[in-house]
Amino acid sequence: MSAFKFENTANDVAAALSEHIKGKNVVITGASPGSLAFEAAKSIAGRKPGLLVLTARSEALLQQTRDAILTETADINIKLVAYDLSKQETIRKAVSQVKALNVKFDVLINSAGVMAPPYALTEEGIESQFGINHIGPFFFTNLLIPQLNESATIVNVTSRGYQLGNIQWDDLSFKATPYNKWHAYAQSKAANILFSNALARVLADRHITSYSVHPGTIFTNLARHLTQEDYDMLAGIPMEYKTAQQGAANMVIAAFDPSIKDRSGAHIDDDNQIKPIPEQFGYSTGVENEERLWALSEELVKEKFVY
Repeated sequence: MSAFKFENTANDVAAALSEHIKGKNVVITGASPGSLAFEAAKSIAGRKPGLLVLTARSEALLQQTRDAILTETADINIKLVAYDLSKQETIRKAVSQVKALNVKFDVLINSAGVMAPPYALTEEGIESQFGINHIGPFFFTNLLIPQLNESATIVNVTSRGYQLGNIQWDDLSFKATPYNKWHAYAQSKAANILFSNALARVLADRHITSYSVHPGTIFTNLARHLTQEDYDMLAGIPMEYKTAQQGAANMVIAAFDPSIKDRSGAHIDDDNQIKPIPEQFGYSTGVENEERLWALSEELVKEKFVY
């Protein structure tokens, strides 16, 4: 059982795990101002990591993040890599930039994503939420694995939103069925969980661990596409809100807490405890679903990854 509770912040966790953060090389995606990744990056930066590589969709946003971090922590080695998760060629270029740093990484936190935008396709013709929330991180992670140290940790940020709809295996991009933005979000978040489990299984011999985390309900820039109708709908769902600092806490737990190192593949809920996926959402678990998703993802990025 984790020592951390619902109300703990990323700063709390980073302080408690300071000795496990010091000197570690870390990659965090989606670290634009106002995001959970931004909060996680600030908390980690204050605990003397070796190298902090931050990514986001634009250089300007990343500069704002770096400026904010340096205001709080002056002596920190930060590198910035801008790329677009909806364009696979930019993902490949971003990984080349990271590899050019000539260091091995201890932690990769995949936090970048979108939630409930209007219907759109990625450059490769994939529904945008599935493309940005799963296919992009799938491609980025697998291309980066050669740069990970043995015993490294991969963290994939998901959401309890996976419970809003199953995976439409035969129509992921809603080309044959009416677009439902919450169903599209749900299947992308289910994919995050399956991907984490698959990584834990296929990388076990390398002692690389993988976790999925549900940060909780937090108002960040992820909600920029929500309409008044969406807010009205969400108002009827019982939920306990968190601050962004609280929401970033289990990203730091998953990345650095040695007490869960033997629980690779686990899902950490918003109370910062490891919880099983409920049986009724079985589309989010199981080796058969993991392998199906992996094969489909390889098909969509036109590259195979075997470990």
